Amino acid sequence: MFIKEGIAVDSENKDALFKLLRFESRNGKPKEFKSLEDYIGAMQPGQEKIYFLVNPNFDVAIKSPFLEPFRGSKIDVLILSNNVDEILFQQNGDFKGKRFINVESSYDEISKDLGKGVEDEVIARGKIPEEDITPFCLWVKNELSGLIGKVQVSRRLKDTPAIMSGQMSSSMRLMMQMMEQSGQNIQNQNLDHIAQEQTLELNTSHPIIVNLNGLRKKNRVVASLVCRQLLDNVMVASGIPYNV
Repeated sequence: MFIKEGIAVDSENKDALFKLLRFESRNGKPKEFKSLEDYIGAMQPGQEKIYFLVNPNFDVAIKSPFLEPFRGSKIDVLILSNNVDEILFQQNGDFKGKRFINVESSYDEISKDLGKGVEDEVIARGKIPEEDITPFCLWVKNELSGLIGKVQVSRRLKDTPAIMSGQMSSSMRLMMQMMEQSGQNIQNQNLDHIAQEQTLELNTSHPIIVNLNGLRKKNRVVASLVCRQLLDNVMVASGIPYNV
C-alpha cells in the first residue's frame, strides 16, 4: 500500500492507478496535461527512463537549470506540481518497466539518453584554464565546508553558473524541513547531514565562475564572500531549504 494525500492505494494495481495520473510537461503548454502512457508513447528511440521535475509553477519549472541539458533534445520531462507525486514515483520505481528519474539526479542517470552532444558542447566552450580547475574546486569546497560535500565540474550546464545535485531532490529536502519543523521523526537524518552529501556542480565556462577563479587569486576575502553568495543563489534558484 502507499499513500497519496491521505488516500491508501493498492500497490499491486499501481499501473492501473498510475494510468489515471496527469501531468504538465516540458514539451507541452501550461495546463496541457498528459498521462504516463502518453509520455511513454512519445519517448525517443533508445530512451530508457521517465524524466520528471518537481515544481508547483510551470513557468518557473521550464526555466530550471536542470532542464538545460534537455534543450535542443526532443526528450520530454514531466512537471510534477505536487511533491507527493515524487514520493509515489520513488516508492514504486517504474511504470511499465520505465524507471522514474528526477532530473536533479546525478548526470550519469541522464547522460545515456541525451548522448554525447551536451558534453561535447560544454567541453567546446571556453573555460577556466585546465591547470586552475583542481585548485579552484578544492578552494570552493574548503570555503563551503560543512555546507556541501563535493565540488565538481558540471557536464550538463550551458547557461547557469552552478547547480546542486545529490541523492535527495530539492522537493524532498523541503518536505524533510517541514517534517523537522513539525517535530516528526525523519529516521535520524537532518538537513545538515544531507547538505554535506550534496554536490556543487560548477559551469567552468560561465563568466561568474571564471571571474570568481580570478578573484580568489587577487582578493581571497572578497572571493570568499562571493563564493558564499553564489551558494545562496544556487540554493534559492533550486528551491532548496537551508540554514546558514
